[in-house]
Amino acid sequence: MKSIPYMISITALVFWGCSPKEFNIPENPYAVWAKESPGLQMDSLPNPTGNWNDRIYPLDSKRLLTLKEINEIDGIGDIPTGTKDLQFWRQHLIPIQSVFPKEVNHLANQLIYGIYFVTNLGSTGLTGVIRDKSGKPMGGIIYLDSDLLKDGGNDWATKRENTSFQQDPSYSIQVQLDNTNSLDTALSFIILHELGHILAIVHGYAPDYSEPKRDFRNYPYFKGVWWSETFSPYEDTFFPERSKIKFYQKNPTTPVFPDGKFIYKKLTNTQFVSLYAATNADDTFAEAFVQYVHVYSLKKEYKVLLNFGNESEVLLSNPIAKEGGRKFRELFESIFAKSL
Repeated sequence: MKSIPYMISITALVFWGCSPKEFNIPENPYAVWAKESPGLQMDSLPNPTGNWNDRIYPLDSKRLLTLKEINEIDGIGDIPTGTKDLQFWRQHLIPIQSVFPKEVNHLANQLIYGIYFVTNLGSTGLTGVIRDKSGKPMGGIIYLDSDLLKDGGNDWATKRENTSFQQDPSYSIQVQLDNTNSLDTALSFIILHELGHILAIVHGYAPDYSEPKRDFRNYPYFKGVWWSETFSPYEDTFFPERSKIKFYQKNPTTPVFPDGKFIYKKLTNTQFVSLYAATNADDTFAEAFVQYVHVYSLKKEYKVLLNFGNESEVLLSNPIAKEGGRKFRELFESIFAKSL
């Protein structure tokens, strides 16, 4: 039986004014950066030894250049700098690695070539795909902003979520990842999200970042959901609000209530397992991956609440376990079963 989101996306093709073949895929501004940036070449990195959490390195000139290059593309003036106290972060990654299931650690050991803690990154995390001399994706490096990782998991996720909405004295969004609200939960969630990005490219589940035009229409896990990285056919039928979902806004214009609540309700009829997953195709995959590991492997939760006064209403509860997450669940189950 076809899922509800797939049926809705087919309807979109009927009612929208052009066919997928006529749709113009936009130019990818990151193509040259992804393929040629000096900091993303495999021969410029140490050989990956030990476990993934042992591969924390100081920010060197090539990795800094890679960050400067992408910030220039994005029009960001901030210049990242390396975090000095790396031992603090090494100690926090030890318990995270110890609680990850062996299949998750096995995948991370294969795909994570290095982790760099920096400041002034511009977001909590960023992934760069590492290539061999032929340009083939082999793994990835992860940049993490240590200044933005001072909160517990629930607090960090809640702050991120609320950057999409206007502040309101009566209503607010709260995200619940577990009962500990620890820094380790935030770190675990972010690293898994970035690992999901690397997995998608290295294993070919999404078009490569180096492609001049990234066409998602013939990739099974995006079919009917995304045509390009930023256009979904949902927008022209039941979900026109999708294109307005933006994170890390300084002055968001979307009210939490009733608009925000309405948007969350619409997510339940899609393959977006979170609000962040609805922002672009790459994050649809990465959010599904982190939720799968977080909910199924680590036995935690992903819950979004609307708080008002002394009351609250659950807007999302473990979306990866619902019909919209089925295709991703089946994929990740298969990947982990083959990894051992």
